[in-house]
Amino acid sequence: MNPDRVEGTEARLLAEHAAAVQALGVDATEALQSTLRDLRGLLLIADPQAARRSVGFWGRLIGRDIRLRAEAQALRERGGVLLIRAEGQVARLREHHATLALRAERLNEAMAALRAEMETMARSPSTDGDDERRQRRLAHLTTLHATTTITASQLQLLAAGALAIAERHAQQLPRLALLLSQQRGVRSGSQQGMQLSSARQALDELEACIEDLPSPAMPANQTQENP
Repeated sequence: MNPDRVEGTEARLLAEHAAAVQALGVDATEALQSTLRDLRGLLLIADPQAARRSVGFWGRLIGRDIRLRAEAQALRERGGVLLIRAEGQVARLREHHATLALRAERLNEAMAALRAEMETMARSPSTDGDDERRQRRLAHLTTLHATTTITASQLQLLAAGALAIAERHAQQLPRLALLLSQQRGVRSGSQQGMQLSSARQALDELEACIEDLPSPAMPANQTQENP
């Protein structure tokens, strides 16, 4: 057993784990959620009947539908900006997926190297007074390996979720651009109203997918002294 090599392998794993935890701490969907709400407001004002239904009788009585129309009018003027922002967020989500996937790959490689060192350590012949220390060292490395395994699983899960949301969002953008460019709503007929309703539902489903993403446990880095 080469203690220096084991310590170097452990140090590599700790460094990769720290980078992984940092990547897990990045929220790449918060800005997208805000954009989705704004886009939904635009689609809602394009369908006046749906806008009035959304606030109900008492809302109309106290003027909420009027405020909704005023707010959505301001959003309509920013429609082009919102779509450009949405395209940028798709690109950032794809970049975030790539970062998470890379961190997972490098963490798994470091874990494999540590497993190999642990197997070598377990097979190495015992010397007087060395066996107890070796068992403590193996127990420490086993705990570290278990912690990083959880982190690697979270990275892979969140990477897959980020990519799925990015691709689903990208598929909606051309449709949203067409509907927002028309700006006619139900005045164009029931078919247009159904298209707007369907687009809003798609945005609701996309936001639900974001909310369903698992929250990382954010495991602490293993920085204690080697036993």
